Amino acid sequence: MCFSATACFTAGAILVPTGVYTVVKAYRGDKRYLALAAFPLLFGLQQIIEGWLWLAFEQQVDSSIEIAALGFLLFAYFLWPFFVPLSALLVEKNDGRRTLFKLFSFIGFLFGASLYVPLLINPDWLSVTMAKGSILYQPVLIYDGIVSRTVVRVFYAIIIAVPLLFSTVTSLRFFGILIFVSVAISAVFFAYAFVSIWCFFAAILSAYIVYIIHKETSTKPLI
Repeated sequence: MCFSATACFTAGAILVPTGVYTVVKAYRGDKRYLALAAFPLLFGLQQIIEGWLWLAFEQQVDSSIEIAALGFLLFAYFLWPFFVPLSALLVEKNDGRRTLFKLFSFIGFLFGASLYVPLLINPDWLSVTMAKGSILYQPVLIYDGIVSRTVVRVFYAIIIAVPLLFSTVTSLRFFGILIFVSVAISAVFFAYAFVSIWCFFAAILSAYIVYIIHKETSTKPLI
């Protein structure tokens, strides 16, 4: 969603140190929250990569465009579908829900790999353009011709949102609501650039992790 390299780098510059702080806080407080605490850091790195992609577009360097686009999609397509359920799994105490979240994490890993790995094998399957002030990622998916992109997006949203929404941790459930709403808004109003726009929304929302880490972990001093 970033409208420029500056916007992406600014978001990254805020989120990366925020993520370092939350990771340290979780490590010294409750290590079960480490994966969740890493969200701002990872989203920050993703935004920095998209900033690099903006610069590559401005300079018309095709090789850099391809590398940066694949770097961005490594997070969007592969990492988030399994890492989000995994983060919910690690903090969950209810055995039944832990089993469910393990299943979602495993399915998310396979689903994410099915989206991303074919693009590594076939780089020509990925086209990246700019429109309406956003970057458009236009990949060929192995699901094309089988199900619509809408179905793929809905499944993506389910994999990511359900473990958060069904967590026994109240603050995590609220974060799940925020993520689900951001997916819905991105899909309905910004379908032309869903991947870039949702990841930007989610990156901003990841700042809420600071509150979760402070609320759910012990209050050991950082220094």
